[in-house]
Amino acid sequence: MKKNRITSIYLIFGLLYTMLLIVAAGIIYLSVQRMDKLWFLGAALILVLLALAIIVTLRFRKDLRERIQANAVQVSLTQRQYLEQWSRPYAVIDHDGKVIWYNRAFGNLFDNSASLETETFAGLIGQTVEMPASEVYPSQTRITLNERQYDLIVQMIHREDNQDLGVQMYAISMEDVTEHLALQRENEEIKTVVCLIYVDNYDTIAGRLEEGRRPMMEAMIYRRLNDMAESLNGILTRLEKDRYFLIFPRRALTILEENRFKILTDIRSVRFDDTLPLTLSIGVGDADRLDRAQTFARAAVDLAMGRGGDQAVVRNEEKYTFYGGSSIGVEKTSRARARLIAYAIRELINGGEEILIMGHKNPDLDCFGAAIGMYRIAAELQKPAHIVLGDQHAAINTLLDRTRMERDYEGLIINHQEALERINENTLLIIVDVNRPSIIECPELLEKAKNVAVVDHHRVSADHVEHAAVSYIEPYASSACEMVTELLQYIEERVTLKPIEADALLSGIQLDTKNYTNKTGVRTFEAAAYLRRNGADAVRIRKLFKNDMKEYKTKAYIVSQAAMYYGRIAIAAWTDPEGNSGVAAAQAADELLNISGIDASFVLTQNPEYIGVSARSLGEINVQVILEKLGGGGHMMMAGAQIRDHSMEEAMEMLQNAIREYLEETGQIRKEE
Repeated sequence: MKKNRITSIYLIFGLLYTMLLIVAAGIIYLSVQRMDKLWFLGAALILVLLALAIIVTLRFRKDLRERIQANAVQVSLTQRQYLEQWSRPYAVIDHDGKVIWYNRAFGNLFDNSASLETETFAGLIGQTVEMPASEVYPSQTRITLNERQYDLIVQMIHREDNQDLGVQMYAISMEDVTEHLALQRENEEIKTVVCLIYVDNYDTIAGRLEEGRRPMMEAMIYRRLNDMAESLNGILTRLEKDRYFLIFPRRALTILEENRFKILTDIRSVRFDDTLPLTLSIGVGDADRLDRAQTFARAAVDLAMGRGGDQAVVRNEEKYTFYGGSSIGVEKTSRARARLIAYAIRELINGGEEILIMGHKNPDLDCFGAAIGMYRIAAELQKPAHIVLGDQHAAINTLLDRTRMERDYEGLIINHQEALERINENTLLIIVDVNRPSIIECPELLEKAKNVAVVDHHRVSADHVEHAAVSYIEPYASSACEMVTELLQYIEERVTLKPIEADALLSGIQLDTKNYTNKTGVRTFEAAAYLRRNGADAVRIRKLFKNDMKEYKTKAYIVSQAAMYYGRIAIAAWTDPEGNSGVAAAQAADELLNISGIDASFVLTQNPEYIGVSARSLGEINVQVILEKLGGGGHMMMAGAQIRDHSMEEAMEMLQNAIREYLEETGQIRKEE
């Protein structure tokens, strides 16, 4: 009652005081306007009011102080009681980390209350904590305590009495997020993963079987895939005779990755033909949205097929991951796709004003031969065409000199700058013998090109040329020259090749097949026969492969430096003083395979800008998969890579680690070896 009475007195006094002050001010104003002496009355009233205010202030100052102190104590007690009973652990520590005050929930976290008096906060939780540098921005840390996870928030406490950071205090609150993280993890694990499964060689094997045995083959494939789907708690649906659609929860993807997609081996063991095993191309899309997961799955399965099949590709928001790919791509005897691609390329060339043809850096005979073949196609369609070359082309110097001596080829070869000046939105860029933007002859040209066509026989890598109008990539083909030779036969009814063009195309085939001993199929010999009929000469081609004495000695020296790993892999390292080691390294890698007991060879060469790696294999070891771990690529039996910003010793160690990982993954050695 007393507090209420005092409050009422203060209110009444305040109102009267305000009214009298207004009256006094009005009297003074009117007296000044009328020039009379009433302003003395107003001034006297104001003096009386000031005296009254002083008396009231002195009279009730003690009561006001007591009331303010009582309210502050009440607020402090309420706040402290709330913090004491707060379910979230809360504490106050000093600058040295000592716990000054804590609530009940904080104390319950620690069995030994004595430790709260002696240990620092960092010692209590077993890890250091970042303290905020200002009061505005608190720090937040995720910690684990007593097998539970907490979000730790540290806030600097403002102190009016002392701003010295040496005696600063911090408020700590801990939010238990264990259940939240568990629910979040469970939500991630039950998200749907989309998987597309294609049987690579269904038509080839089905065509060799009797009519009555085909349903048996289909049933066995479906049974194996359905068993896998059940183990993943997924749903399998057959889309076509050789295509399947599978969905399963994300947590099951771990099972597939841990057994490295064992289904690839299981299906390969199903044999209905004496020579060919069944193989699968599997694309897995992992994304937060179902439609995006399906898009990823389609891109992944296309990539798996483009790499030759018999493998699984997992794509998520961050990267591609590859599994399998241990078998050689099966040659397709049908030329239906080559005919369709030839028609598509003809339409693109007819729609372009000018054609630019480009291969990879440091081109070889297969690259340059394919470029010359594409030039002939453009010339037959009466379109101006140019081949883009850089400065280094040691492997094709002999063929390049022959080309420059031909009057009809005047102005055919242009450099990067000329190509960049020529290209416009109506220019068609044709890329041959490469599908990776990072190693093409002029990456800037690809960035500016609006219309692009790709013709390549290498396995598709994760960083392949995307959004090409035509992408003709066939890993089973022996060479890019073989693919271009087939296209030549379907562009026009009859294409007339010049002898130098036939020589260039056939030399590319012989280079990549190692004189028809590597990846040589029926269509390879058919392409070679076509080129022979059009004037290719074996003697002229042999001259293209000749080395001078210096190159031969270099190759012999590299071979002599080779060391054996795991009893059947040869690795040689060489520092090239002239920075032009690509040809010698490739030849040395080929030569090492002629030595008994060597199944794969790797040659590292130190160039001024990078360390080049040339790899060759007889087929039992997939050198492409090994060099993909180092950022390279190529074929199963022929691959390359460029290692930058590392010394030769570091590159050698990286290569050895990649070889060991591959051999462990494929079961050719045990991990302890």
